[in-house]
Amino acid sequence: MRLDDVEVKVGLDSDQTAKAVQALGLPAVAPWSIFFVEDVTTGLCSATPLLDQRLILRARQKTSGKDDVTVKFRPGRRSQLTDEWLDEKSADFKIEEDWAADRRTLAISLTSDRPKGLVAAVAAGEQQVSALFTADHLRLIEQCAGVAVNLTTLTMLPPVSAMRWPKFAAPRPGGSPLDVRAERWTVGDLDFLELSIVEQVADAPAAQAALIAFVEGKGLVPSTAEAKTTQVMRALVAQAAC
Repeated sequence: MRLDDVEVKVGLDSDQTAKAVQALGLPAVAPWSIFFVEDVTTGLCSATPLLDQRLILRARQKTSGKDDVTVKFRPGRRSQLTDEWLDEKSADFKIEEDWAADRRTLAISLTSDRPKGLVAAVAAGEQQVSALFTADHLRLIEQCAGVAVNLTTLTMLPPVSAMRWPKFAAPRPGGSPLDVRAERWTVGDLDFLELSIVEQVADAPAAQAALIAFVEGKGLVPSTAEAKTTQVMRALVAQAAC
């Protein structure tokens, strides 16, 4: 059964973020803007109906390099994918597991580079939200989301400020160093720092233990809270409604 890799994550909550930046020696970097897209129709029983259907739509406006847009199913199911998508070999399409604490979640995603300035134009209301998505994004949603989505009716939520650092090495007992990515998300009172590594399935359990040991060795306590995307999107919907 196809599984491309495992992304192991260790999150740190707001009360530890500043301490973690100092403990890890992370330098100042220019922040990106991350935008999520949701259906904010009033009167629904849920503030995040697409997220509740396991559909995440995300755009990233970067300080350097190309902007990108992702369609993600998380938790995802292989059974929601057509045979064509299960056989898709593009590096932009991934079927991987997300591991955080004791959670194991299948994540299915398609990420595509987008023209510079497009994300900013949509955020400014100069382009429709639907302009963010490629033909392949549309095909993936239509064939595999399991829910009807009219992209022209959706709303781009206020931005998340995201600081993303170059990867750094952390010790792995008995093996090559871990290749660690640090990313900090800030929106309102929420302030998260997440460390992540990407590993082959067979190596993931030992790598997760090594990453947790590295974090705890810095005097930090890994978070057991729900996923940062869920917390952030709820806050953003509330902010958009103000």
